[in-house]
Amino acid sequence: MKKRNFVLLIAAGNFLAACSVPVETEAGPPIPIASLDRDTVSRPNVIFILVDDMGFGDVGYNGSEIATPNLDQMASAGMTLDRNYVYPICSPTRTGLLTGSNPLDYGIDGPMAADTGMPRDLKIMPEYFKELGYQTFMVGKWHLGKSNTDYWPISRGFDSHYGFLSGFIDFYSHVYAGGLDWQKNGVSLREEGHATDLFTAEAKRVIDTRDTASPFFLYLAYNAPHAPLQTTPEDSGLNSEIKPGNRYVYAEMVTQLDDGIGQLIDELEKQGILENTIVVFSSDNGGSLSLGSSNGDLRGAKGSSFEGGVRVPGLIMWANHIKAGEVLTQQIVVQDWLPTLLDAVGGNSSNLEKLDGQSMWQAIDRGVKIDRAQTILGSSSGRAVFDWPWKLVRMGADGEHQLYNVIDDPYEQEDLAREQPEILAKLAAVLEAMPDVPTRRAVNDAAKSGSRSARNTAIDYEARAEETRSPWAEAAVRGRN
Repeated sequence: MKKRNFVLLIAAGNFLAACSVPVETEAGPPIPIASLDRDTVSRPNVIFILVDDMGFGDVGYNGSEIATPNLDQMASAGMTLDRNYVYPICSPTRTGLLTGSNPLDYGIDGPMAADTGMPRDLKIMPEYFKELGYQTFMVGKWHLGKSNTDYWPISRGFDSHYGFLSGFIDFYSHVYAGGLDWQKNGVSLREEGHATDLFTAEAKRVIDTRDTASPFFLYLAYNAPHAPLQTTPEDSGLNSEIKPGNRYVYAEMVTQLDDGIGQLIDELEKQGILENTIVVFSSDNGGSLSLGSSNGDLRGAKGSSFEGGVRVPGLIMWANHIKAGEVLTQQIVVQDWLPTLLDAVGGNSSNLEKLDGQSMWQAIDRGVKIDRAQTILGSSSGRAVFDWPWKLVRMGADGEHQLYNVIDDPYEQEDLAREQPEILAKLAAVLEAMPDVPTRRAVNDAAKSGSRSARNTAIDYEARAEETRSPWAEAAVRGRN
């Protein structure tokens, strides 16, 4: 594996493209960076890498035994997000990322049902970037609307989409629930290859063939290491100390993913644009413990509103701007990324049409302490409300309330509900005030799909899903899904 060197040049003349503060000009007083002509200051490219079901304890820089050398180097070259929070399951996190708003307000509290999608009246991230002159590309998993083409990425502001629309697929046959779910711009493709490798290759191709006259935004949503657990095309030889079984297969899927991310960084270096590209990495929710993942010592797992379900690995890297080796200890939530990145590239987050997140750019860029607004995370199985550092957890629709101070007690061992009745009552009232809206989640999605991950039995890592129906994309176009 190639050793990758990320060179950071920290100086008084830091690259200006994303400064949200005024800059001096010889002609007069400071003017906002966003007002400068594009010929004078070039906006940085933005790549957001979202991986699927990777737990807090599944990356080397958090102490995992799994080999992730490229992510570890990126963490050293950039800023680790120690309190990186998401929703405990896929579709809500993806909605929060793209909209900057709370998906629970729209009934998105679980995996998206096939016949619905992310509300069409919500303006999303690629549309905002396009207004700033960006090319917008998506590679990977969507899971925000499948059966209606109006919900597809190419209908929501992305110039192109290569990948799939469902919650998961077979990595080799690219089949979901009997139908091929592999497409480019709405047209099904039949391609040989492992999904992780194909996504990496497409991301590199997009970068190589882009219009170099304007910046780009790339949303790269890998489906690894989500189930099904399947052996990778090659053994890395880097996880030999892990015993055979789910954890080993899972580890190889993570290491393959890590190598793909490293190839992407190599491509940025090759193109000479690494120093002008913001790269963000995050998981979409905590890991599934029964499928080989680890959330470290955090309580809970995927689907849970305890820390193991919502606190995930994350980092941000921008050579020449973000100081190497920094750690952001402040809470950052997935819906913060839209306003944060808009401010980072010289846009204006105050122009967002609806916003539940808040810009954390000054915290990342300058170490400014940001006062956090109350934040609600969760899914159909439970909710959590944060009033930092306090966290109220409610299991189910009307379950028991538990209260934790997640700074003093990051592993949620000491329930302080009785000791802090006023805080408990205040946060419980926040949950009670949430709107009651119809759910958009799929019911028994895993069982319907025939996912081997849904079975509490030994897993055949060499099994492949077979086609038993027409491809999903063409069926959607014909209105027959």
